[in-house]
Amino acid sequence: MNKPFRMAVPVLSALTLGSLSMSALADDETRFTGNIGLYSQYIFRGMSQTAYKPALQGGMDVTHGSGLYIGLWGSNVNWLQNYQGYRTGSLELDLYGGWRGRVGEEVGYDVGYIRYNYPGSRPAGVVAADTDEVYVGVSWKWLSATLNYSLGETFGFATPAGSTYLDLGVVVPLVDSGVTMSLHWGKQRLRGNASGNGYEDWKLALSYDLGRLGSGWHNTTVGLQYTATDANRALWTDRNGVDLSRSQKTAWVSRSF
Repeated sequence: MNKPFRMAVPVLSALTLGSLSMSALADDETRFTGNIGLYSQYIFRGMSQTAYKPALQGGMDVTHGSGLYIGLWGSNVNWLQNYQGYRTGSLELDLYGGWRGRVGEEVGYDVGYIRYNYPGSRPAGVVAADTDEVYVGVSWKWLSATLNYSLGETFGFATPAGSTYLDLGVVVPLVDSGVTMSLHWGKQRLRGNASGNGYEDWKLALSYDLGRLGSGWHNTTVGLQYTATDANRALWTDRNGVDLSRSQKTAWVSRSF
């Protein structure tokens, strides 16, 4: 359980440096937001990144009134060593930026770039997990669609540019209960020799706004989700025999500020 807390030191240091570098932009149109959460495991695109063990996650965004934004987000992981073959490495640290806005009252858009960083050492011949993607997303009312396009090697697979992930989602508030239901379908497509590792994934999530219980719980959310994939289990089982792709439940508590 000490890995998440070791992760927090570089994440918070990087967030501080990011805040200082953006200070010149601070004005009435600039908003700083952050979040921190404790999860029973970390699921990304249907795959467990922590082999069903807990994850501590946090991040910060800086958004300008023009719609431009930049952000930093981090979590502990363990697949770098157990699946990818790294000697050391237990951190994911993502840097992203883009431009988002609205067309009218109901249509939104989001265009940007994200760099997934996985610090650590690896033997010769092990492909780096670091990944660069560009993305474009659109939303209408409760519906959203986002396409991520990889610029080269993708999460440890030696792929050429062009691997994609399509994310379709629905987020529906359940009347005035404080409960929000989220539905998701995704399709990971990998190019080159990794094409057989492609898969689809699904998610059903329910979250509750604890702020309804009193001001002390303001901006705090608890949630539960169920995820599943149709991935080839043999291709997604780590060296400890853990199938990272199987159906699973995740609980969390998070707070924004």
